[in-house]
Amino acid sequence: MLDAQIDAVRSAINALGFGNKMVEITVSESGWPSKGDAGESAATPENAKTYNTRLIERAQSNKGTPMRPKDKVDIFVFALFNENKKKGGASERNFGIFNGDGSKVYDVDLSCEFCSGGGKLEFGEKVAGVARGPSVWCVAKPHAEEKVVQQVLDFCCGPGGVDCREIYESGDCFGPDKVHAHASYAMNAYYQMHGRNYWNCDFKGTGLVTFSDPSYGTCRYSGQ
Repeated sequence: MLDAQIDAVRSAINALGFGNKMVEITVSESGWPSKGDAGESAATPENAKTYNTRLIERAQSNKGTPMRPKDKVDIFVFALFNENKKKGGASERNFGIFNGDGSKVYDVDLSCEFCSGGGKLEFGEKVAGVARGPSVWCVAKPHAEEKVVQQVLDFCCGPGGVDCREIYESGDCFGPDKVHAHASYAMNAYYQMHGRNYWNCDFKGTGLVTFSDPSYGTCRYSGQ
């Protein structure tokens, strides 16, 4: 069905006379809710797991569609986290693979080439007999406006209460001496301090959660 939808868009592009041009198609959102209101019987963790598992397999196959079998299509899963404050019905708030605190909503294989830990996320890690979600960090978006990122850095190292000595000139995380690099360290420390809720990594839209450990060399980013 997804391939058919993509090729329907391609057919429309051709019909408009742009078929001779390279127009890339990206699926910016696709997912399934794990919970819904009365009458939304298909919104279950089981169906969400089935859909997103197959969607991830499709996205990582590096295959095109019947119309363009050699053209890879980028697909973004919606969503990483549930959005408990989102307006609308219950299903609108429950598209996430994880809850806001990083715990899993349901098991799904997120094996990938870009993840740390050997390319596979391990769910249900046990600490003192309690299951918890995978490690998550918060970093600055690479293309976020530097002026805003500097304001976030000032907040984290000031009123935010983050110990920023590691990004001072003598610290292990001083290099590279870039605003985004320093802000990433401070933003992550603030994120970890305040419970790893998704809203603690917003920072005026400049923050990004990642499952890849951003630590490097002797610079260590705190995690759970």
